[in-house]
Amino acid sequence: MEKIIPFPDFNNNYNAIKIVDFLDEFQQELNLENASVYYKYPMFKEYDQEPQYPDLFIVSPYHGIIILNICKLNKRSLNTSKFNDELDALDEIYGQILSKFIKIPSLKKRRSRSEINVPVNTLLFIENTNSESFSSEDSYVFDNNQKLKEIFNVLSKGGEKINLDSLTDIYSVIDGTRAIPKVMKRDLGEEDADKKGGVLAKLETQIATFDQKQRIAALTIVNGPQRIRGMAGSGKTVVLAMKAALMHLENPSAKILFTFYTKSLYDQIKQMITRFYRMQQDHDPNWDNIHILHAWGGKNLPGVYYNTCMDNDISPLTFSIAQQESRKVNMNNFEYVCDDLLQKTHGEIDSKYDFVLMDEGQDFPETFYWICRKLAKKDHIVWAYDELQNILDIEVQETKKLFENRFGDSGIDLPKLMEKHPYQNNDIVLHTSYRNPLETLIIAQALGFGIYNDKMLQMLENKDHWEDLGYVVKQGTFVEGAKTVIERPRQNSPSIISDIYSKDEIVEMKLFDSWDDEIKFISKEIKDAIDEKLLPEDIMVLCIDDRHAKRYFEKLSQELAKVDIFTNNTLTSYSGEIFTVNGKITLTTVYRGKGNEAAMVFVIGVDSLLYGQYDIVSRNKLFTAFTRSKAWLKVTGINEKGFFISHEIDQAKQKIPNLDFNYPNVNEIRTLRRQLAKENAALNSKREELLNQLDKMGLDQEAAMKLLRGELKS
Repeated sequence: MEKIIPFPDFNNNYNAIKIVDFLDEFQQELNLENASVYYKYPMFKEYDQEPQYPDLFIVSPYHGIIILNICKLNKRSLNTSKFNDELDALDEIYGQILSKFIKIPSLKKRRSRSEINVPVNTLLFIENTNSESFSSEDSYVFDNNQKLKEIFNVLSKGGEKINLDSLTDIYSVIDGTRAIPKVMKRDLGEEDADKKGGVLAKLETQIATFDQKQRIAALTIVNGPQRIRGMAGSGKTVVLAMKAALMHLENPSAKILFTFYTKSLYDQIKQMITRFYRMQQDHDPNWDNIHILHAWGGKNLPGVYYNTCMDNDISPLTFSIAQQESRKVNMNNFEYVCDDLLQKTHGEIDSKYDFVLMDEGQDFPETFYWICRKLAKKDHIVWAYDELQNILDIEVQETKKLFENRFGDSGIDLPKLMEKHPYQNNDIVLHTSYRNPLETLIIAQALGFGIYNDKMLQMLENKDHWEDLGYVVKQGTFVEGAKTVIERPRQNSPSIISDIYSKDEIVEMKLFDSWDDEIKFISKEIKDAIDEKLLPEDIMVLCIDDRHAKRYFEKLSQELAKVDIFTNNTLTSYSGEIFTVNGKITLTTVYRGKGNEAAMVFVIGVDSLLYGQYDIVSRNKLFTAFTRSKAWLKVTGINEKGFFISHEIDQAKQKIPNLDFNYPNVNEIRTLRRQLAKENAALNSKREELLNQLDKMGLDQEAAMKLLRGELKS
C-alpha cells in the first residue's frame, strides 16, 4: 500500500496515524496491497476561501475511491446538528471530486450526466462514540478498526476490479499529471502509427505519467530540508513544479522561490506550475508570491544572486570582474560571486522566502547552496540533484559537509531530521529515467567512464551508489580486479523506443572522409526524419567541436535551406532563454544544450575529440551530449584510424543491458585523473597554439591534414 503524506502535521494527527497504520498492517487481508492512501489530498479551493481536502483519500482497484473524514469533535460536544455539519462537509468534498472525474470521458458513466463508472464512497470516523447513534444513508460511520474492516469487506464484495486504464486516469487527475504540458498536436493519420512521428507521440504519452516515487516526491512537503535525487529524465523538474503549486495552494501568502541553472527552462517551469495550480483553481497563481529566478541574474534579468545583492545593499559583481578575481582564488565565476556576497554580508542575509526550491542542484557550487539556505525560513529548502549528469564529479553528495561553512552554518543531517517525521521521506531517490532509451544510457555511461577503454577514468565506488542510480549489481565485490557486472533493469529505463527499434537504430555512428560528406549525411537524415512525421523542433544538432561549431552550423543551415528546412542557431542567442523554436531544427553545443532534450539528436564533429581518449572533460562532453536524446542518437565525425569512440560504442552495444568490466583501483583512477588533467592542459595549450597558426594561414584542420599528406593541390 502506497502512503502519500504531503503535510508534516500528519505526525501530530493521532487518529489519522492510527487509521493509516491499521490499513497498512492489514492491507493483504483488506485487498489494499495495490491501493494508495493520501493525507489531506487532493485539495480543492474556491477563490478567496480556505482550501478543502479529505482527511484521508484512498484509491483502490478493489474498492474504488474512498473519501474518509475524521470528526474533530469529542463525544460530549457532538450532537445531531454538528453531526450533520460533518456529513455536509463530506458531501461537499464528494461533489468536488465527482466534478473533477466526470470531465474525463473514460470515467464518465454512459448515458449519465452525474455519475462515473468507478464507485465513490464516503466514510466518517467518530472517536469514542457509539457510531450506531449516528448513521447516514449516504456515508459509512465507524468508531473503531473492527467496523472499518467490515466496511472495507462490504465495499470489495461483488464489485469488479477497476481496470488499469481507469486507474491511470484517476491518478492523472489526483496527481495533476494531466497538467503536464503536451507537445503540439501532431498531424498524424492511421498510416503514420509506425513512423517516427507516430512512435514519438506514443513515447510522449508514456512520459507524461507519474510513477509511485514521483508521486511521493511531488506531494511531500517536509517541515525542513528535503533532497530529491535521480538521473536525467527522472522527472525532477516536474516534481518541483508540482510541489511549488501545492505549496501555493496550501498557503497562498507564502513566499516561494524556484531557482534553476539553465536559462531556457524559465518558460517551461512557469507553464508547469500554472497548469498544476489550475487543476485545483480556476485562475493563475499569484506571481507576486512565487518567484521563478535564474541563479545568477543581472540588470536585465532578475536572478537570485543579483536580487539578493540588491536586497542587502551590496553591489553585484560584473561577469568580467568575477572572471578576473575568481582565477586568483581557484574558484569558478559563480562560486566566487556567491562567496563574495556572503563575505560582504558576513553571512547575514535576510530570510526572504518561506520555501526555496532549487532545480539542477548538481550544477551549483556550495556557496550558492549556502545563500539559498539563508534565504529560506526555518530551513525550508528543497533541492533536486542529478547524481550522474556530470561525469567530472560523481562523489555522493554529503549534506553534512555541503552546508557547513565558515559563516556559522552547521551541516544538514537528513537521516537524523527524518526521525522527527517518520512518515515523510526527506531524501527521495527517483530510480526510473524516462528520457533516454536503455541503450543510449548504457553507451553514454560506458563512454563517459571509459569502461571499455584501456584505462578507466571514472567509477562509482560502492553498490549503494549504483543502486541509487537505478542499476542492479549482478556480480562484483567492488575490490580491485574483481569481475563486475552491472545491469540496467528494463523497468528503470522503460522507454518504448527500446521495444520498437534495434540498438543499432537507436544509436548509430558514421564517420566520413570530409566535412562535406558529413554535412550531406546529416542533412539527408534530417529530411528523412521529417518525412517520417517528426517536427523540425523534435531534432537537435549538437556540435561537440566548439572551435568549428560556427562553420558546421553555417554549412548545415545552407544545405537544409535547399530543401526548405530552417534552423534555430542557439549560438546567436545571447541570453540563452529560448532554446527550441517551432518549425526549426535546433543547432547547439554541449554548453547550450545542457538541460535540454530532443527526440532525435545528432552529435557531430566528434573527431575533434581524437586526442581526448584519456581526458575526463572530453568524456563528460560525450556523456552530456548523448543523454540529450529521447529516442534516436546519431554520432558523426571525420574518419580517423583507431578512433576510440567508435570502438567503445561497439563494445558497449555488445554488452547491453550490462556494463561488464574488472573493477579498477579507485585510488589509481583519482591519481591518473590528476596526472592526465595536467598532461591534457599542456597538450590542449599546444593544440590551441597550432590551430591559431592555421587560422592565420587561412587553413582549417581538414586542409592542414591534406597538406601534410601531400593531398592538397595548389
